Amino acid sequence: MCNRHWWTTLGLAVALFAGPVTAVQAQGVRPPELNVQYHRAETAWKSGASVLEVKARVDRVLEVLPNDVEALKLRAQALLKMNRDAEALTDARRAVRLRPKDGEAHLILCEAARRNGDAEGAERALDAASELALDDAALHIRLSWNAMLLDKLGKAEAFARVAMASDPDEAAAYYQLARVFVLQQQREAAATVLLNGLNKSILDPGAITADTVLVHVVDHPNLRPLLEK
Repeated sequence: MCNRHWWTTLGLAVALFAGPVTAVQAQGVRPPELNVQYHRAETAWKSGASVLEVKARVDRVLEVLPNDVEALKLRAQALLKMNRDAEALTDARRAVRLRPKDGEAHLILCEAARRNGDAEGAERALDAASELALDDAALHIRLSWNAMLLDKLGKAEAFARVAMASDPDEAAAYYQLARVFVLQQQREAAATVLLNGLNKSILDPGAITADTVLVHVVDHPNLRPLLEK
């Protein structure tokens, strides 16, 4: 019997004797009912619905499929939202171990490590995420935000610049780059970024005046006329 045929036969035998749950776990494929639970959890997360609903639904997925990386990432983020930082760190670490080339998994690990007081671990995860994020504007904005909170302002600026270059119409990239400039005491640069965004009708004056960092530059003479409209 050739090796290929022998392995195929063995695989079929294992599936038959292991039962449906074990077979699903081995294949890593969600059955339809669990796929529904995951996508409902994802929709609830994106819409800002109850984080308890998100966790409850994704728990059902992970009870059967503990190695479902997308479910682990989603639950880690929900746990961070619930201030259950240690549990989030466990899920994030597992996601990275299972899928080491997933930039978002490393980014969630960065967020979780930072929230657990592990600044060195957070920066390592940040660097790993940045190498895998490519030209994804949304991920680079999150990278910049985490770098800013880690007081790595040079990295925060670089990530925000990449985000803006990747998507010149993404308002969050303008806000974030301006925040970094404010924290770097580069008032003129911050004002220029915001002015460009306002002139392109990308930014909301109310969002600028309400931002706890950007508020420090709202009295800039070039910005004031546009913010008072």
